[in-house]
Amino acid sequence: MFQLKTRIIEGEGSLKALSREVKGYERVLILSSSSMKRHGFLGEAEDYVREAGAEVFSVTDLPAEPGVETVEELLPKLREEFQPDLLVALGGGSVIDTAKALKVFYDAPEVKFEEIAFIDRFSRPKPIPKLKTPLIAIPSTSGAGSEVSASSVLKKGEVKYNIVSLEIAPDVAILDPRLPRTMPGEVARNSGLDVLVHGIEAYTTKAASPFSDTMAINAIKTVYRWLPLSVKGDEEARARVHYAATMAGIAFLNARLGLCHAMSHKAAWIGPHGLLNAIFIPYVMEFNAERSEYARRRYAEIARELGFNTAKDLIEVVKELNEMLKVPRLSELVDEETFVSKVEEMANKAYRDGLIPFNPVEPKPEEIRELYLRAFYGR
Repeated sequence: MFQLKTRIIEGEGSLKALSREVKGYERVLILSSSSMKRHGFLGEAEDYVREAGAEVFSVTDLPAEPGVETVEELLPKLREEFQPDLLVALGGGSVIDTAKALKVFYDAPEVKFEEIAFIDRFSRPKPIPKLKTPLIAIPSTSGAGSEVSASSVLKKGEVKYNIVSLEIAPDVAILDPRLPRTMPGEVARNSGLDVLVHGIEAYTTKAASPFSDTMAINAIKTVYRWLPLSVKGDEEARARVHYAATMAGIAFLNARLGLCHAMSHKAAWIGPHGLLNAIFIPYVMEFNAERSEYARRRYAEIARELGFNTAKDLIEVVKELNEMLKVPRLSELVDEETFVSKVEEMANKAYRDGLIPFNPVEPKPEEIRELYLRAFYGR
């Protein structure tokens, strides 16, 4: 099965479409990253909302990594003060994920996070009820794919958990390439590598289909060609990677993800999500390719799309791209004593992650632990 709930509006200056999309609504809440305010895009969005005849409220003080606490702090304002009939998320994946979670608890105040979140794959969360408040997503970074996905990733403590339901997939996504051109080079690198990993994992899961494959391959090829230029600030490259992020989001909405994401979710305390994915993915690919003919074949198909031949070639290409983009070693992000003290817990939690069943190979906790250690020591 292949599905996409979100209507996509793309193109230079397409933020202006917001004035058309909000017509008929009365009270619009914009959740925005501080960078979108600083670069003037929040003000532009607010003007389009007013132009359409709606009242607008904006919230900009959002943390880089959204947590359950952030949502709980905002809810009283939504219910008692703002009472919006439309939500707009203007910013990176974290802002969009926060808006999705707010939508759930605003429209369904009776539900509890622990009841609806995928705590692990051995528990069954309650289904999210029908939600009424529409959501428009306007991504400013090019990585998470949250503008089309049916999941919201939230931190609780040091670990990330998923809320998954088509009810929270945005109704509209506006892809204006002007926004990602404001990203610092390091953010462009980390988020772009997240797109690459989304594509690789979505193409090689047990749930992949010819329809998700098309999106995944296009995203992978785009990132491989254009990400080095995007990191340097090239305007066309920023636009191409921005669209690729959404394609990869559509791919994993349908095909899901695998072991690499399970590992990075449980290592969220170490560093940025996309960067962790980039560090872990070569080790995960080696692990899968050694144990699965299906994985080897699928990696080889990706390799041929990039002008190479084998699964081994693809793994080397990914390593070389990381090196070219100066992706640090895991040991440069966290000290050995701290990492080793937590590796057992991370491995056990990653093993229980809801994405593990989609990976080409079912890993044991001790194998995940070994992968973490290999990534740390670079072996």
